Amino acid sequence: MGVTLGGRISPTVSVNRRSATLGLGCIALFLLPFGVAGVGATLQAVRRFGQGNLHEALGLLLVGVVFGGVAGGGWTLLLLGRRKLRLQETLRERYPDQPWRWRPEWSSGRISDSNRTLLWSSWGFATLWNLISWPSGFLGVRAALYQGNQAGYFALLFPLAGAGLLLWAVRNSLRARKYGVSVLELANFPGVVGHSLAGQVRVSGLFQPAEDFESTLSCVRRTTGSGKDSSTTESILWQEEQQVRGETYRDSEGMATRVRLGFQIPADARSSDSENSNDQIIWRLTLAAGASGVDYLAMFEVPVFRTSASELPPTPEDLSLAAAAGPRLSEYRQPGESRITVNRTRRGTEISFPAARNPGAAIGLTLFTLIWSATIAGLLYLRVPLLFPIVFGLFELLLLIGTLQLWLGVSRVVGDRESVRIAEGYIYPGRERTIPIGELSGVTTKIGMQAGSRPYYDVMVVRKKGKQIAAGRWIRNKREAEWLAATMRTALGL
Repeated sequence: MGVTLGGRISPTVSVNRRSATLGLGCIALFLLPFGVAGVGATLQAVRRFGQGNLHEALGLLLVGVVFGGVAGGGWTLLLLGRRKLRLQETLRERYPDQPWRWRPEWSSGRISDSNRTLLWSSWGFATLWNLISWPSGFLGVRAALYQGNQAGYFALLFPLAGAGLLLWAVRNSLRARKYGVSVLELANFPGVVGHSLAGQVRVSGLFQPAEDFESTLSCVRRTTGSGKDSSTTESILWQEEQQVRGETYRDSEGMATRVRLGFQIPADARSSDSENSNDQIIWRLTLAAGASGVDYLAMFEVPVFRTSASELPPTPEDLSLAAAAGPRLSEYRQPGESRITVNRTRRGTEISFPAARNPGAAIGLTLFTLIWSATIAGLLYLRVPLLFPIVFGLFELLLLIGTLQLWLGVSRVVGDRESVRIAEGYIYPGRERTIPIGELSGVTTKIGMQAGSRPYYDVMVVRKKGKQIAAGRWIRNKREAEWLAATMRTALGL
């Protein structure tokens, strides 16, 4: 990431700044027709109302509200974005060598959670969606009833989705009202690659969950396609979890709950980077806890950077965080709900990965596959061009394979000082694949599957030429995956 050149803003940053300004201008011009249409429709609605034509007046007023709302909301966001961009420019000039101070929400080292932003954006999106979807649903059903166009009934899916969005917005409102705004105060600013990220979260009120708070620090790569492929995806590059107790205390703002957090950051992790809006690296801290009614949830985007300190060895504080993260692998014990078994047999150390070991992920993918299948059935019923069912069907095939793997896929790994033998199959392991010990260089773990914000880990056997072979897939618990990899290394003598 280009930062500075001789104390001045680098060419890379200057180009990105001009691009952002140009982008805001293009969006403003794009919204202009919506504003003109909204004002024109509203004026026509007033005119029709004065003529006594109430039916047309209401229809035009609805059009005016939708188009005017899109333009007004968009321009409001653009003004806020322009103000934020100017503040970022000021911070860049003030701290040219400290990119973690360039963002206003980071500059003080005190970061508010994203619940307030989520609250307003969820209500805005839900309102806009419903303003558009309910008239569309009405017109679709009307076409189905009076014109015999059965495809019109599919328009009801949009109001149903709108109802779901309203429930989501209401839930966000209840959470904001119950817990207020949580604030993360960083003890070290920024978090340093190769060292740690530490601090405490202030939760308003005396909230103590029945169980510990679950804190999660994730390094996420967010990519956005260009052109027609403008979808945004998030891939988890690294994640660590902790169970932490909260403690009540009083400060100048009143009674609150304090949750102390600390994570050791690996030396090969990537820094926060938002210069390219189509390819960003985001570090996200999540704090969650179960409660009656609405669960507690707070998310913070935190600054993690590679600095000059990244070249230095870990400090005593870093080592203490690593020790507090959990027991050493030699002292680790599998969680009681784990279905993965480890046995010592005459053949060596045997690890079995049974079928349906992740029922939550399997059920989620099954439900999505059923919805996708119903969509294909609807396309066939409506006799749309054959190309669409074929394309949807190809993706359906991938979903079916993934569903079968999660429900029925099994594997068995047997290792000793001579070789490792890997067998995979459905319901029962198939033929074994043997790899001599002389061809192996190690056993490691990596993220193999992601369900929402939950990564699942694979245990990988690494050959000396660099090729990796999956020995066990989709392990939900990171510490368990690391322990299984260490157990295999010990059995193989690596």
